[in-house]
Amino acid sequence: MKHTLLAAAGFAALLVVPAVASAQTNDGDTGWYVRGNLGYGAFTDAELSDGMVGDVQAEGHAAGSLGVGYEMNNNWRIELDGTTLWNDMGAIDNTPESYAKFRGTSVLLNLIYDFDDYGRWEPYVGAGIGFMRGELDAESHDFINSRGVPISSPVCGDLCVVRDDNTSTAWNLLAGLGYDISDKLSWDTQYRFIQASDMDFDGVQTNFAPFSTTVASTAPFSVDYQDIGEHILMTGFRYKFGGQKAMVAPTPPPAPMPVADFRCWDGSMVVNAASCAPEPAPQPTIACWDGSLVFDAASCPAEPVVAQPTVQCWDGTLAYEQSSCPVQTVEQRLCGQEYISQIIYYEFNKPQSPETRGQMQNILDISDVCQVGSVSLVGHTDTVGSKAYNLGLSRRRAENVKAELVSLGVPSELITTDGRGEEDLFVPTADGVKEQLNRRVEVGIRLDSVASAF
Repeated sequence: MKHTLLAAAGFAALLVVPAVASAQTNDGDTGWYVRGNLGYGAFTDAELSDGMVGDVQAEGHAAGSLGVGYEMNNNWRIELDGTTLWNDMGAIDNTPESYAKFRGTSVLLNLIYDFDDYGRWEPYVGAGIGFMRGELDAESHDFINSRGVPISSPVCGDLCVVRDDNTSTAWNLLAGLGYDISDKLSWDTQYRFIQASDMDFDGVQTNFAPFSTTVASTAPFSVDYQDIGEHILMTGFRYKFGGQKAMVAPTPPPAPMPVADFRCWDGSMVVNAASCAPEPAPQPTIACWDGSLVFDAASCPAEPVVAQPTVQCWDGTLAYEQSSCPVQTVEQRLCGQEYISQIIYYEFNKPQSPETRGQMQNILDISDVCQVGSVSLVGHTDTVGSKAYNLGLSRRRAENVKAELVSLGVPSELITTDGRGEEDLFVPTADGVKEQLNRRVEVGIRLDSVASAF
């Protein structure tokens, strides 16, 4: 009965459109319109329960929509919309000898808002509520697997067939973009999401001896279809009934201005003396010590007490401004760090890194002006492999960096090495996880004083 009422309401609305359109005024901002769109859509993953049990995943399919609406002059539209989408759901819960197909036909009353600040382009958003009529075609039965063993279907034992329809409440959200081809015709592209309430469908289950053609009995059962949602993208046209926009009466020319024949104090000409700008007040002409101007010297502000130096320089001394601080030499700037550090990263299970030579060259650049007191190298690994292997790999990485430093001229007695294996992870992970930030050698350099040690 609900289906009949919904169809009758939609059909009656379509019949009323031409009559109302022929009687409306030639106002281009309001009026009735019809819309048609075609596109592509898919149902969201859903669940069957009760008589049939399992998940279904929809494949995309063609979708269509027809609408009739009324455009108001405040950017709002109200529209009665009918949309249909059919999807093949495939096997139920990926079970052999089962399938499900579903068609959703919705009738919704939408309220839409148009953004008209973009010339011919007109984005819009909307929402609506109504009903959806769902048609479920599903079947499942027992089967014989590849080894010839009879299997009772987990979806529904014996032979279960559902070919039924039902209706539930539905709502939708939509967003689209229109383009005015003319005053009446617009190109319309939209996306919408439709959500319907759960539906119950009736089916028949046939019980028989296992994998025999002898029918024992049949019994009705029901299926609950849950999480019914649709994603649809469509494009089409929207045609608005009525004439062109009303013509705007031309603005009459302005009345002639009276002739200005009175000269003001500033030389401007006006119609009468009352229209002259007021004369400015006298301006101060005496300059004070701070650059301000006053009418007499007694009005100047008192000179402040001599300011004290407040800017702290790099060496702890105070000055009136930063530019007065003593110049910091390169040696003082670099060697004042006392301790610097670098990190070298490694590829998986590699004791060498292509970054080593470039980063170690930085030590030689610093050692041109600073005394390098010592170099500490600590190797690390990620958690892939045994702890014993990773400990040895971390030590080999540290020794590799030491060899590179020695080849660049750093005395070996200044360098200490150590390996932590997979202990002290930089990024905590579970065992057996590859993580590049954990595969590293941490380089610590202590600077003692100015002048190179090697």
